[in-house]
Amino acid sequence: MRRLKKMLLYFFILLIAFVPTISYGDNSLPQFSFGSRLLYTGTYGTDVLKLQSILNNIGFNTGIIDGIFGNNTLKGVLNFQKAENLVADGIVGSKTYSAIQNATWSNPVVYYVQPNDNIYFIAKKFGTSIQDILNENGLNSNASLYTGEKLLIPHPPVVVPPQLDNAANYQELKNNIETLLSQHPGKYGVYFIDLNSGETFDINGYDSFVAASTYKVPLNFYLYTLITEGKIDPNMEVQYTSQDYESGSGSIQYDPVGTYYTIRELSRRSIEESDNIASNMIMRVVGYDNYLNFMKSMGANVIPYTSNITSPRDLSLYMENLLNYANAHSSTAGELLNYLENTIYNDRISYPLPSNITVAHKIGNLSDVVNDTAIVFYPSKPYILTIMGNNVDGFDNSDAYTVIREISKMVYDFQSR
Repeated sequence: MRRLKKMLLYFFILLIAFVPTISYGDNSLPQFSFGSRLLYTGTYGTDVLKLQSILNNIGFNTGIIDGIFGNNTLKGVLNFQKAENLVADGIVGSKTYSAIQNATWSNPVVYYVQPNDNIYFIAKKFGTSIQDILNENGLNSNASLYTGEKLLIPHPPVVVPPQLDNAANYQELKNNIETLLSQHPGKYGVYFIDLNSGETFDINGYDSFVAASTYKVPLNFYLYTLITEGKIDPNMEVQYTSQDYESGSGSIQYDPVGTYYTIRELSRRSIEESDNIASNMIMRVVGYDNYLNFMKSMGANVIPYTSNITSPRDLSLYMENLLNYANAHSSTAGELLNYLENTIYNDRISYPLPSNITVAHKIGNLSDVVNDTAIVFYPSKPYILTIMGNNVDGFDNSDAYTVIREISKMVYDFQSR
């Protein structure tokens, strides 16, 4: 009987492998609730997409998040099973599901170094510091990483004083956040939307703040409306010119001028890596004035005519409209939502949340600016939370990260009650 089952499984995998015309975009994946079936090499669907997202977020690389259980996903599953002392068979059954659902950051995450990794991006991905990673692994600052190297990634807990984490309603939650902010230097803005009830609250929510890279949300949102309307082909190639160059985040800066990228690839890098050059190239394609008009058409109050500014309320508005648009146009704008769910920067709003909670978000950073705007897909009470900090403290903005994480935990704990 066991041999027969293996033969049937092998036949099923071969059958899937030779189906020639299946489209694997997010919109065309078969819909399966996570945990409803066995997952193994050859299976595909929205539950595989969820599996890949969770494993990537807790440090077990599965490669491209595409909903297809291939060799890279198998490696991620095997590494996770080994780290959890489970039978490493590459099959996601009840025990593996349980371990994944309960995976937390309470202990150091096991991470295997990937090609082209560096310790800076690993630290940013997991919301910790380079020094903490070095200390956890007994490495010195001159240490070189090699592909396949096992690292332990520390994840300090986020602790909120009990008297600030006991709100009975949104007004009390707002009051508690204001009390927390009064204990820290800098100016902060907060805007919250409960996506079920529509209830909102804000702290300096309509004030102008430096946007930093959060401007890439409305920019890419506008781009995907043009794609949906058939005005831009996502496979159209754009050439990188010297005028597009900007240092900072992103990997295109290391590619030669003259390289071509598709619109879809530019958008992915603009969001997932916060690539500045990719964003400049997108802006060149869509036009700055058109981008401004798009923001005005959505009812934004703070328009960046001469400087890169926005408000917590406007960012939350963009995120809410984007979510609704992606739900209505999943075959196109669904891609953008997926990019936001898989950004490499998870050091703020998503940091204190359980690993099985999907967060679509975009961060922004400058020397004294730390921002994050997020859709938190809490199953029963999803919400949007934007937190912006300007003139924040610390040579590395470290205090602002603590503030944003604590606010995020306070809001999540309240929604969980």
